[in-house]
Amino acid sequence: MKIAIILNGISRKKKKFYESILPALQQKFSVSIFETRFANHAHQLAAAAVTDKYDIILSAGGDGTLHQVVNGMMSIAPPNQLPMLGLIPLGSGNDFANTMGATANPAELLELLSINQPLPIDLGKLICKDASNQELVKYFINACSVGMGPATVKQMAKAPQWLGADLRYLQSIVCAFLSHTPEPIEIKTYDWNWVGKVRVLAIANGKSFGSKIYIAPDAKPDDGVFSTFLVSDIPLLKFLFYLQVVKGKKKVKDPSVVYSTTTKIEITSPQSVAIEAEGELMGFLPATIEVYPNQLNFLRV
Repeated sequence: MKIAIILNGISRKKKKFYESILPALQQKFSVSIFETRFANHAHQLAAAAVTDKYDIILSAGGDGTLHQVVNGMMSIAPPNQLPMLGLIPLGSGNDFANTMGATANPAELLELLSINQPLPIDLGKLICKDASNQELVKYFINACSVGMGPATVKQMAKAPQWLGADLRYLQSIVCAFLSHTPEPIEIKTYDWNWVGKVRVLAIANGKSFGSKIYIAPDAKPDDGVFSTFLVSDIPLLKFLFYLQVVKGKKKVKDPSVVYSTTTKIEITSPQSVAIEAEGELMGFLPATIEVYPNQLNFLRV
């Protein structure tokens, strides 16, 4: 069994990987390490690993690295010809790892690889516009959003690197809260429509995003549907209070906070509104987001 590990080269947990995780895996398996060196490198490395016929691709990093790996894999071959996908959570948020119960514990990783039981999971297909108004197609495995999500991503790009990932993210959230204003959107699905201003609209395959913000505590990545989480134009202080409720894995009981499910959603706006996925800015509305059931075999716990 050939295993390719795509490691986030700037992960603050890289030392742990080389000192404890990799030696344990090398004792039992044929492992090749591909460390990212620049932006979007994980996408290229994943595509190459598919072409080179690896049996398993392990994404070693956070949700952003996993997002690139998924898109790299999907750019090469039909899903039924792709390697199994696994995850070694070395990021700061690790939201999809949390949903799947993935671990960075060497002994548990060895057991997981030895049992080798895949779970077919869903992906989201996102079609939106790039900065030049050209159609852009991307896939996501955990969640995408408009509103506070893209605002935080934009703030992250401005934050100084010396703060480190955790402090940069905290600073970015605070700045986004203070500067972001609710944006007008229109939503159309097979089952329901909605028009108004939103602070957050998230479309989730996993349970949480933004470092343990549980927008979809009941979500299952293999059930063939998205969970949606919408917070309308509510006062900022109320929004902050509700955020703490959601981080506690509880659902907010307020008509201004809407939970639903869908298999396809179309989002438009009369103004320029950004959309992000897995903490990376994707593009701008209009966007069509559709669930692709059972697209990848995931190495499950």
